[in-house]
Amino acid sequence: MKTNNIFSNYSSYSRIVLAFILLFFTIIGASAFAPNKDLTNQQTYELMQQDRLILIDIRTKAEWQQTGIAKGALTIDMMDKDFLEKIANIRLDNPAKTIAFICASGRRSSIVWAELTKRGYKNIYSVFGGTTGNGVAGWIKDGLPIEKYSAN
Repeated sequence: MKTNNIFSNYSSYSRIVLAFILLFFTIIGASAFAPNKDLTNQQTYELMQQDRLILIDIRTKAEWQQTGIAKGALTIDMMDKDFLEKIANIRLDNPAKTIAFICASGRRSSIVWAELTKRGYKNIYSVFGGTTGNGVAGWIKDGLPIEKYSAN
């Protein structure tokens, strides 16, 4: 069966190398805020309130269940075999809206941002600090609304 997640175009060896790179960046700490790719949690929340942004939580179901999700966020695990198709459908249905990706700390959402940017996506962002924070920021730490994850 053909998978269509962001890693599906890579060989097994490349996936292992990519996993080690991801682990390395997770261990060394937070990356710097980059205005051309990052939104703060507050900016994200304000754009959602204005109905100008779709927030997509790309963490795992276990993470959603553990912490809840940002109120109003969609949930699509970045390792879902149909991840790219789901993102493409959201973009097609909402061509004028900004799309932002949020994970736990901002690292995975930065990877998704980079991959989708390479694929030609525009008006997409990573949420700096993510849901639980990277030491300086975080949706929960910033006191923004969280809702319980529901599989419905």
